[in-house]
Formats: sequence, structure tokens, C-alpha cells
Amino acid sequence: MEGHKIIKAMRIYLGMSQREAAEKLGIYLSVYQKYENIPGFAMHANFSRVCQIMELLHLNPNKFFMEQYELNEAGYAVTARDTTGAPTNQQKGMLRKCCPVSYVRGVDKITGEKILSTSLR
Repeated sequence: MEGHKIIKAMRIYLGMSQREAAEKLGIYLSVYQKYENIPGFAMHANFSRVCQIMELLHLNPNKFFMEQYELNEAGYAVTARDTTGAPTNQQKGMLRKCCPVSYVRGVDKITGEKILSTSLR
């Protein structure tokens, strides 16, 4: 799962810097950066802290832990490069078009393709 990229993409989508997110959560910037930069960190971190992060980012913790979120094209584009500060104008423009994360509602029984939704809650 790319939970760390999902966290990063949603932070950027919401227009926050890492510092702003850390301050809103009441944690050190270096701790918050681990959630975005270390694959799997969120899956093994303190459950209540991850739930606070999910709430801040308007994501459902159950869906996050069940790996039902995935990045779409916009999500991969904004997480492809180092982004620790506020989003760039180019990223903002890309994110105005769509949310960077989709919810996997299920799998089509005939084609085997994922059925995605942009409703994250």
C-alpha cells in the first residue's frame, strides 16, 4: 500500500505544508514527515495518531487501514517529487481538476477491474 503517498497527496490537495499539518496535529515536524516519507510507517504507527491524521485529511481510517484508497493520476503527479512546503501553482492547478485519491468500492466480477469512487468518506 502507498499509505504514505496518500497522506502526502491529500495534504497537498488541502493546501497545507508539512509544518502546518504537524502544528494542527500537535506533533513535531520530523514525526509528521515520517508518515509521508517512510512506506508502511502509518500502518505500524500509533493507531490514535493515524486516526487524527486521517481526520485532518478528511479520510476514513477504516478505509485507510483496509487499503481501500488508491492514488489516481493526479495523486501520482503531486507525490512524484519532493514536496515539503506549500503546493506549487502547477500542483494547485492539477488538483483543482480532481482529488488525488480514489476509494476502491469493489471489483467488477466480470472484468476484474476496480470500481473507484471519488467520495472518500
